[in-house]
Amino acid sequence: MITMDLYNYYVWENADPRTHDWFLAGSPFPVLGVIVGYLSLVYYIVPKYMENREPYKMKTFLGFYNLFQVGYCVMVVVKCFQAGWTPDYFYRCYETDYSYSPKALKMAEVTWYILFIKFVELLETILFVLRKKQNQVSFLHVYHHISTFVIAYIFCKYVGGSMLVFSIVANSIVHIIMYSYYFISAYDVAMFKYVAGKIKRYITSMQLIQFALLTTNNLFGLQPGCKTCKPFLVMYIPNVFILIYLFSDFYKKSYDRKRSKIE
Repeated sequence: MITMDLYNYYVWENADPRTHDWFLAGSPFPVLGVIVGYLSLVYYIVPKYMENREPYKMKTFLGFYNLFQVGYCVMVVVKCFQAGWTPDYFYRCYETDYSYSPKALKMAEVTWYILFIKFVELLETILFVLRKKQNQVSFLHVYHHISTFVIAYIFCKYVGGSMLVFSIVANSIVHIIMYSYYFISAYDVAMFKYVAGKIKRYITSMQLIQFALLTTNNLFGLQPGCKTCKPFLVMYIPNVFILIYLFSDFYKKSYDRKRSKIE
């Protein structure tokens, strides 16, 4: 009985009531099930299936997928502005409006859009395995996808807005550029190859800059008197530091080593 009381208190009574019935935003068990299924697929089921098969090419599908990601992220940024987001959300204390006003609801919807796309992005790891690119199923890749999915769930379920929506805008802008790069780099077109070659190394740099900005935004959210969701920040900030470490390590191994070889 005590366990159920605690469950109801933390999972329902303290959550944003507006998102209770939205797909994946209610009980944590479907989210946990998705994560278990994801890990089973990328580490056992799909590798076993591909063991004696040729890698899938999937070039057309990946092209459409990357364009979908670009369009989706543009839509998210537009909806953030429609919900009242402004650049000063980076440093000013905007608290969550938990009302059912049109703009407050639209801001809550934006947090669900991010939860949904982080769910969709889990597919990318499965595509790596189907294409027999198991080397790309790194700890960084898997941890990044799972952690952002879980954080998006918590953000949608409990935070629902506030100055912390800056992270959604920043992440969406980075993804617009990143998936545009993925799209053009897949095609043997002289102009595409030239642009892709110029910006490849800067994609990771851009992600690191994003993490630095998110950390700064989160620290502004911790200022006394600002009623942001402090427990979320206490959980989120260490995760950003972990991602900074992992992405920095990836950058050093991928680009500094290549530079030293050239020199």
